[in-house]
Amino acid sequence: MLGYEETDSPAYMLIYMLMTILSSFLALMIAVQAWLYTRIGDAYNNLILAGIFLAIGVFDVLHLMTMPGMPASAFTSLDMSREYWFIARLTELLMLVVLILQKRQTIQLSHFKGASITLSIFYIISIVMLTIVLNEVRPEGLNIQAIIRSGVVVLALCHIGLVAWLKFGKKGLRLSNFENSFILPIALYYMFFYLILLAGEPGHITYITAHLIKFGALGYLFVLLYIQFGEKPYREIERLSATYERFLNTVGEGIFGVDLQGRLTFINDAASKMLGFRRDELVGRLLHPIIHHTKRNGKPHYIEDSPIYLSLETAEFSFIAEDQFWRKDGTAFPIEYFVQPVLEQGKIQGVLVTFKDITEPLKLKELEQVHQAVQVEIGLAAKVQQDLFDAMERTNLPLDMGVVSQAYKELNGDFYTVIPHEGELIFSVADVSGKGLPAAIQMTMMQFAMELRESPAAVLGQINTFSYTYMESSRFITMFNGRYNQQTRTLCYSSAGHEPGILYNRLTGKFKELMPTGPILGIIEQASFAEQHIQLEEGDILVLFTDGLTERKKNKTDDGEILRQALEQVDKSLPAAELAQTLFDRINALEPLPVEDDQTLLILKA
Repeated sequence: MLGYEETDSPAYMLIYMLMTILSSFLALMIAVQAWLYTRIGDAYNNLILAGIFLAIGVFDVLHLMTMPGMPASAFTSLDMSREYWFIARLTELLMLVVLILQKRQTIQLSHFKGASITLSIFYIISIVMLTIVLNEVRPEGLNIQAIIRSGVVVLALCHIGLVAWLKFGKKGLRLSNFENSFILPIALYYMFFYLILLAGEPGHITYITAHLIKFGALGYLFVLLYIQFGEKPYREIERLSATYERFLNTVGEGIFGVDLQGRLTFINDAASKMLGFRRDELVGRLLHPIIHHTKRNGKPHYIEDSPIYLSLETAEFSFIAEDQFWRKDGTAFPIEYFVQPVLEQGKIQGVLVTFKDITEPLKLKELEQVHQAVQVEIGLAAKVQQDLFDAMERTNLPLDMGVVSQAYKELNGDFYTVIPHEGELIFSVADVSGKGLPAAIQMTMMQFAMELRESPAAVLGQINTFSYTYMESSRFITMFNGRYNQQTRTLCYSSAGHEPGILYNRLTGKFKELMPTGPILGIIEQASFAEQHIQLEEGDILVLFTDGLTERKKNKTDDGEILRQALEQVDKSLPAAELAQTLFDRINALEPLPVEDDQTLLILKA
């Protein structure tokens, strides 16, 4: 018997039995596979396949077990074996019809999977009981083989009709992916299976070919289910995993996760780079002893005190503003980090740690603190300076003298003073390097030295000794110190590396430079300063200034030419105070480059 007809060839019988065993196994595997891959929210297709192929596999096994010579043949008849074969084929047609007619609804109840298998088992038992009953009441002489052959013709026509309807009957409608990839190919397989089966004879190669086609249909379906519902979801998971990994690697913060035992489960590229470890050097290892073992104060950081591992116990979120992690090379770097518990169905599975290196923010914070301290110092220095300059402005000058002093920033690094004393005028102009409280102290000290009313050289000597002894080596002073007798019009001066004063002779219209007579203050411990005596005539003009008035960043080699040019252009008959302001404005108008330093100008008219 081959399918539903007999044959006398033992070889064909052996081949047929082997193919039936394999087909039954494939049908049962399709049922198991479809049942396992079914999830809530899927269509009913998989459950239909699972239930129907379970029945097909069982019926093919019953067909095989009731064949002549098999164990169950003693309790059944050959006709019953043929009936099981035909019932299996009818069930295959039923499967295609149900799959076409079902509305693509999705599974909503979790227990429906079990119900589908129960329904399939009920169907199998009912059919088996029906065949047993029919076998008992079947009339004598009924030709079951002829009836089944007619049934095969009907099955062939049904499958031809299914293929024709799917290909040509659904006018204006596109086949769904499921119809294209499953129903149509399976219907074609079975159509050719029945046509070849009807065209051949028992024991002929066409019968084997027909059953090979059926076996191919089952194999195609098994592979299709595996790809669609087994391999494809895992590939999707791999794709999503790779996407999430790329996302984690694009962020600048370090991110890693630890499990309930404190072992690293994953780490992104930013974290690996900051810590100096390769990913494979950390994954699966207890992380705390590697990167979090010592506190910023040098004391051990015990694992039970770590916020990361406390979060594993409490399942609470935490943020740490300042801590440190250790690199592979043994160096530490400051961090801030968030610890986020990872929960699944209310139970903690691990924690996610997001951290960033705060080395630069801490440096900025320290710089801000330094800046605030400097601002306080500048405020104090500005107060001292303002007191000094206010005292100068309150001085009643006994002769024609004018001063203009303009700070580049909040603090003025230039210094001037004028002190009337017994018919003489003691005055000075100085440029102090640096700013802040030290510069203010130096200015106070210079004012004190000037108040002693000693000779210009002696005053410079005292200031030099103080600056060299108590001030930093990077701080120095240039200073022009003079003493002028109004009655005799005699000028005595001493200059410590200061800009040369300009003396304008009213009668000749010529200029004379009053050169320095000693070194800069604060550089040499035992410095000597010479004094020069000059006789002025009525109308002569002495101009003292600091380098900020004539020098610019791109013009550091100015020889005073702009000052001379400006002095020639202004009205020299103006009172000294007005002349000083006019000359100051004219110099800045002639200089095209922007001001970048403090500017001071002192005018003395004889």
